[in-house]
Amino acid sequence: MYMDLRWLVVERRNRRARRTGTKRFGISGLFVGSFFVVVSAFAGLQGLITPAPELVPVPASSGSISIREENPTFAPWGRDRHYTNGATLSYTTSQLKPDSFLDAPIQLLGNHTFLFNRPTPNTDDRFEWTVVGQNMFTPQNHDVQNPSLNDRPYAAWLYTGGSFIQNTDDKMLTSLDFQLGVIGPWALGRQVQNNYHIIIGARSARGWHYQLSNQLGFTTSWERRWRFYHDLDNGYAWEIIPNVGATLGNAMTYTEAGGLIRWGRGLKSNWGPNLVHPGYSGTSYFAAQRAGTDWGYDIYGGVQGRVIALNVFLDGNNFQNSRRVNKEYVVGDLLIGAEIFYRDRIRSGFSFIARTPEFRQQRGPDTYGAFSLSFSL
Repeated sequence: MYMDLRWLVVERRNRRARRTGTKRFGISGLFVGSFFVVVSAFAGLQGLITPAPELVPVPASSGSISIREENPTFAPWGRDRHYTNGATLSYTTSQLKPDSFLDAPIQLLGNHTFLFNRPTPNTDDRFEWTVVGQNMFTPQNHDVQNPSLNDRPYAAWLYTGGSFIQNTDDKMLTSLDFQLGVIGPWALGRQVQNNYHIIIGARSARGWHYQLSNQLGFTTSWERRWRFYHDLDNGYAWEIIPNVGATLGNAMTYTEAGGLIRWGRGLKSNWGPNLVHPGYSGTSYFAAQRAGTDWGYDIYGGVQGRVIALNVFLDGNNFQNSRRVNKEYVVGDLLIGAEIFYRDRIRSGFSFIARTPEFRQQRGPDTYGAFSLSFSL
């Protein structure tokens, strides 16, 4: 009896202990579980109420100013004759936004014609405004008042213009260029050349009285280039850039084809030398962020051939009598040069160009040098 009572007491104590333990375990489990639920919920809530850090976009460059100067005195064997000077001052935008006013013509022509390509995520469109440009042409002999009828006539071309530029995936560059200006005394060729000669102490050209007459002039040029890029170590590469194009206008009408081979570092920042039409022109397109390096440089060589239907500076004025010579219908350029750039801040280059005779009475080829400088604003 005593043992039965003792067993009952022990069994009751064990039951109370099990109930207490179960209660303690339940409270502890509830507390721990609640803790993780609260922490998880708080973490989730923090994710909802704390904004994720935004990526700060790298600001695009504000555009660049380009200066080009071409003159036979820059060349080792250059002579002050025929194409005596070419100079331009231009402004090129940074990458255009797809919905911008300046990009609309590229978008429209790319979607409906072959002139531009359809846009891709890596398409880079630019616009270049030629603020002012001037080309000057003279005969070989500057000392006579009445130049020979067998020599190139005096002429000048003062113009402004714009160029729509499209870089498609760094594999193709297309440009559509418009120039509008004046030919003749209005182009101020005599004043610019002779005043410069006075400054440097050279003799003035005496035959400007026989230059071409005043007339309006315009050209429309379309050009396309392809890049065949071969990567080397440490950011170096070499590439071949063939090109084709056509120009229509009452100042010049011709078709062109050529190519350029380059070696250097940061080649994808541009498409070659920036020369004055009708010479080889890589346009003023420049995107340092595509170079993959802060400092870039390259050397290059190339050729370009043109089949010429009209050159008013050789054929004479369009609708009135003027001096003229018998032009060559096929003209070729050979060029070599080098350039260097630092980020998007500055780019500079120099080219040496040899040009085959442009008219039948011309004796030997012409040579000239071309200097270019671009800097960001």
